[in-house]
Order: sequence, then C-alpha cells, then structure tokens
Amino acid sequence: MESSLTLKFRGAEAELLDRMVRSGLFATKSEAVRAALVKYGTDLGLLRARDVWAAIDATPRRRVSTDRLREQVRKAEDAD
Repeated sequence: MESSLTLKFRGAEAELLDRMVRSGLFATKSEAVRAALVKYGTDLGLLRARDVWAAIDATPRRRVSTDRLREQVRKAEDAD
C-alpha cells in the first residue's frame, strides 16, 4: 500500500520540523514526519514496536562497495 500527501506547517510545528532536520536527526522533513507518525501509532497502541522492527528488517538493503562508499563520503565532505 502507498499513500502520498502534501502538508503545510506553520508556526511552532514548522519550526520543530525544521529543527529536527537541521539537528541531523532526520535527513528530510518527510522522513521526520514518517518517523513521528510511526512513533504516535506505537504510543497509541495501534502499532507494536516489534512489528515495526520486523518490517524494517524485511526491507531489502542497498549494497554499496567500500570504494563507492568512500567516494560518496569524500564528495559529501567536499560539498561542505
């Protein structure tokens, strides 16, 4: 199942979302919102933490060679 949605944040919520990304906790605002939704669902008892981790473990991982990883890190460092 997949769902797309456009959200607008203002005020305190917008500032919090920006801080979550600027602090490095999340790479993107979308990632922060997804994580918050999962956290809220587990807090309400709608999701079980073990089910969330099982879904994460079942997700295929991207394979990256050591040389390619070094190259990507070098490029990211040079971009700063």
